[in-house]
Amino acid sequence: HEVTFGYCRKVKEGLPCWKVLDCWFELFPVEDFVREHYTEEQRERFLARPKPKILSLVELIEQARAAKSEEEQGSDSSQS
Repeated sequence: HEVTFGYCRKVKEGLPCWKVLDCWFELFPVEDFVREHYTEEQRERFLARPKPKILSLVELIEQARAAKSEEEQGSDSSQS
């Protein structure tokens, strides 16, 4: 199936996919389009290569552990 450019422009928090330049450069001057339609900060956000999934999972696990630890410490201090 075909993926439209419109779809590619809205996949990441309303911003384009990080591969938008790679996928569309042969069809039209996508780099010019991106430069004209997005701020430098937006371009930096969506053109940044995503973290590997395993790293994201490890970070989520660490956050959950930290939240649980804080929760347990909070309940310990309330019992004293």
